Amino acid sequence: MHTPTFTLFITTLILLLLLGCGKDEIPVNGENGNGGGSKTTTLEVSASPIHFAAEGGSKEITVATNAKSWSVTSSKNWCTVSKETSHFTVTAAENKAFTPPVKAIVTVTAEGTTQKVTIEVTQAAAVEPAKAFIKPVNDKVIMNYQGGNNGIGIETNVTGWSYRSDQSWCQLEKISDEGINITVDESWTGNIPRQALVTLYGNEGDSLASITVYQDPLPELDLFSSHGNTNIPLPSYGGTIVVTVMTNVTEFTLGYVGEWLQVNKINDTQFTITSTPNNSTQMRPEQEIIVYASTLTRKLWVYEEEAEEASDNDDYDYNDPTGWD
Repeated sequence: MHTPTFTLFITTLILLLLLGCGKDEIPVNGENGNGGGSKTTTLEVSASPIHFAAEGGSKEITVATNAKSWSVTSSKNWCTVSKETSHFTVTAAENKAFTPPVKAIVTVTAEGTTQKVTIEVTQAAAVEPAKAFIKPVNDKVIMNYQGGNNGIGIETNVTGWSYRSDQSWCQLEKISDEGINITVDESWTGNIPRQALVTLYGNEGDSLASITVYQDPLPELDLFSSHGNTNIPLPSYGGTIVVTVMTNVTEFTLGYVGEWLQVNKINDTQFTITSTPNNSTQMRPEQEIIVYASTLTRKLWVYEEEAEEASDNDDYDYNDPTGWD
């Protein structure tokens, strides 16, 4: 039989044992009784806004956190993310569109905190290729009746362009992407120029340029003016005359080296000769004008009369070229 004193002793001992066990297992302020306070979850990401070129690419981003786990997501399909232990990689595929994609947002979160880090990701538009062009230095070639060879420089941004002539007598040889040779081996016995068209094509088979090739016949050339066809005298008060060129070739050209004449081609069959008044009492020196028509040339010799001495009762102004006498 137990006495009340013994029963009280046993009860007190059990209570003391229970109190001792509870003190070791109940955390204090979230810790295991060490009084250290609550632990704060941190999340740091080594990134600023990311911009990719149109060609795409990848960028590695470091993540520092004391959380048990973290995650990363992208808001757009063109921008993908792949997660590793302490970093993730942002990847953009090539953008072939000529406009930039919609901005993507990469979001990093960690367990145990509402804190998150966002990164803006953008990408450039594809560069629209320059419009293909082929530009011959000369788009017209003139051969004489005996034929010949002519090299033409080419300006282009097309690699491997092709060519074609629509006439068998006009032969072509591509030197490089920067030049082409045009050869005419045959003599031409016709009465008027004959013509071939050389077409230059891009890589898509589209016509980008052309060169017109003329072969002249055996040339004929005659000159006509109201003041003569070989030796042309001009009055001292000057003026302008028109010379007509009669020829069967593609075009004529002019040659003049002098001081007091102006010589200008005005169309395919005419040119003008202009002189200023001669105020000297001596005739101006003879000037030579050369007209070229394929392999033929004609020369004109032009001179201007000396100024007349005015008499006391002569009120005519010889410096006023009002026309020809």
